[in-house]
Amino acid sequence: MATAAPHDSRRRAALFVTTVPVTLEAFLVPFADHFRALGWRVDALANGAAAVPQLEAHFGARFDVAWSRSPLAPSNLLGAAQRVREIVTAGGYDIVHLHTPIAAFVTRYALRNLPSASRPVVIYTCHGFHFYRGQGRPGHAFFRTMERIAAPWTDYLVTVNREDFEAARGLGGIAADRVRLIPGIGVDTRRFSPDAVTGNEAAAVRRGLQVPKDAFMLTMVAELAPVKRHMHVLRALARVRNDSVTLVLVGDGPSASLVRERVAALGLTDRVRWAGYRRDLPAVLAASDTLILASEREGLNRSVLEAMASGRPVIGTDTRGIVDAVGADAGWIVAKNDVDALAEAIDAAAAGPSEVARRGAAARVRACAEFALDGIIDAYDGLYREALASRV
Repeated sequence: MATAAPHDSRRRAALFVTTVPVTLEAFLVPFADHFRALGWRVDALANGAAAVPQLEAHFGARFDVAWSRSPLAPSNLLGAAQRVREIVTAGGYDIVHLHTPIAAFVTRYALRNLPSASRPVVIYTCHGFHFYRGQGRPGHAFFRTMERIAAPWTDYLVTVNREDFEAARGLGGIAADRVRLIPGIGVDTRRFSPDAVTGNEAAAVRRGLQVPKDAFMLTMVAELAPVKRHMHVLRALARVRNDSVTLVLVGDGPSASLVRERVAALGLTDRVRWAGYRRDLPAVLAASDTLILASEREGLNRSVLEAMASGRPVIGTDTRGIVDAVGADAGWIVAKNDVDALAEAIDAAAAGPSEVARRGAAARVRACAEFALDGIIDAYDGLYREALASRV
């Protein structure tokens, strides 16, 4: 990573705001570490942030705010908003950086009328709008309206995929040149690398999951939740002709029992492995032949980027965020709702090891060039510099 000089002689301060602390821990620690290394004070605000000891080494003060799940709940627009305003006013922050929809809306609402002399620069990184092409009208209208309301309270709006970038520029209320496209939160291309895992480690993963050496290991890393569309993937697997294909499901979530029931109902018990939550994803991906994902919506999916960095191609649908990552040559992209096309892509990959290797190599090149963590951090470093200069 390039080492940047401090932004100026005065110590700067930033507040990272998320709805829940897992977002801070899973995605934002490298960014906090970067700016702290430059001399910034970086604090965190989330519902339960103070109770997560893993955050202590990466953030200064950690504040708790009890958000409601509904952005328009009276408790958000009164109690939570008032607490946010007090924290920001007392903290003297130069930048307040928002990362999740509820926290972003309530925080922008809370800070909208602060006097300009004490108001920080407000940056919202949208990791995937909750409105998207193909969505039902009521949901699309509601979530888009919420973003239109909050746009004038936003100094910079960062999107992570092309569809959201175009949608953000059409919201109104924020100048087009204040809408940016920075592709995701970055992938550690050293940790996720074809050379980072030994053959013995990959083989051990297969043995632990009871995946035969000669099986085509198709891995899906995703929360077991409706938005990830495990059912769509299972319907495609049921139509795959190649008996060597074994689907490994990594993750857990609220739909776990329903997914298990569907596996049994489709007669796929012998072709599906349940990996649960894993901390050894580099080894799991090294053991895999391809990654598969068919989500209803995405921002810019991290597991896709990690698979690509690991030299594994992606079989995916033309869902926002998936297609942005995979591009033209890092895997197979099929129509979002075409089960037969997804099954055919799986069969094609399983029957073509040389093509899997070629697309996997292209995926690694693309991940390093477009989505490497160092480059994403550098992009935010530049944005912070611009944000500070905008207030001079």
